[in-house]
Amino acid sequence: MSNTYSGVIIAVNTPKRKDIHTEVEELRSLAESVGIEIIGVHIQNRTTKDPKSYVGTGFLAEASESYDADEEIDYTIVNDEITASQNRAIEAVMDTKVIDRTQVILDIFSMRAQSKAGQLQVELAQLQYLVPRLKGQGINLSRLGAGIGTRGPGETKLETDRRHINQRIKEIKKQLKVVEAHRERYREKRNRNQVVKVSLIGYTNAGKSSLFNTMAKSDTYEENALFATLDPKTRQITLPSGFECILSDTVGFIQNLPTTLVESFKSTLEEAADSDFLIHVIDNSSDNLETHYDTVKQLISQLNMEHIPSIVFFNKTDIDDGRYYTPGEAHAYVNKDMLPQDILEVLEDFMKTYMEEYEAELPMSEPQKIYDLKRYTIVDEQEIDEEAGTYRLKGYEPPGSWSRRISERNEA
Repeated sequence: MSNTYSGVIIAVNTPKRKDIHTEVEELRSLAESVGIEIIGVHIQNRTTKDPKSYVGTGFLAEASESYDADEEIDYTIVNDEITASQNRAIEAVMDTKVIDRTQVILDIFSMRAQSKAGQLQVELAQLQYLVPRLKGQGINLSRLGAGIGTRGPGETKLETDRRHINQRIKEIKKQLKVVEAHRERYREKRNRNQVVKVSLIGYTNAGKSSLFNTMAKSDTYEENALFATLDPKTRQITLPSGFECILSDTVGFIQNLPTTLVESFKSTLEEAADSDFLIHVIDNSSDNLETHYDTVKQLISQLNMEHIPSIVFFNKTDIDDGRYYTPGEAHAYVNKDMLPQDILEVLEDFMKTYMEEYEAELPMSEPQKIYDLKRYTIVDEQEIDEEAGTYRLKGYEPPGSWSRRISERNEA
């Protein structure tokens, strides 16, 4: 996207911040994604954020005065989510449109949402963000009718009536419940059929969609952009042994992911929480590799997904094959030059460590049952006993024992 606006970033660095400069650089990338070229960054060291103006008014005045009168600035972007009163205070001094980190992320989500469910989830998050800011002299809706930070619900949808907005929120939630019910029925069906599900998770722009396409031999949308994937995509994949499972791509994580987005995209995130295995994808070429890893692990904890076995795939090792962050869990190094078979073999070996070993003996006269066993378990060894007229197989299966189920069919 070509930059059509200019902007400056305002940030507060408190003692609790881990790395303010990493956050600001990430916000710069987010801003560029919606077409804002950042021409200046202003960081104030403070014990806490100013409840009235986010940063000190004197600091704001200095920031504003540091630009020439003929230097046009369209946006002041605040690194944190701010209140309507803070927005007004900053706007009064900077004399620009003011948007915060949450609005920028919402704008990107609005651009990326492809499915009806994704679009509804974005609109819900946008409306929930706006509602508490429409009181009294809150954000003027005439300024929200168009422009960055307001993509999606425009003035015609919002009007000036809070009751209308709340009614729209109820309608969206009702529609999303239908979507969630459909997904729940799908999950129940998958669980009944005991289909193993693997989900790709990771920081935004880590290369999940590219890896998904390689593993699934698919051609879903991929781009070197933040939040390129919003809507979960699912494909059936077959591992080298013949074992079939489901692979899902998920929305990327990010530092300080707005609570409205976490809530709105809960059903999407639950797709990953419903997995049997996770592949945590890390961009090995990133300068903030450790921060990205820690952010994803924190969100995994928040979503109660810590119990799901996960393997770290260090992606883009063809770009930088000399640096890895080994977090003390199962990991592998992958790149665009690897064959899908090689990547799937790594996944299969990892899955076997969490499965149960089994042995089975099936009659040669029942080829369908042998075929089923190869589809639903990882068969490592097989031999024919011609005298007995049977196949003897050894392999691995998820808890729930498909091999026993197939054996029971055989006995019946």
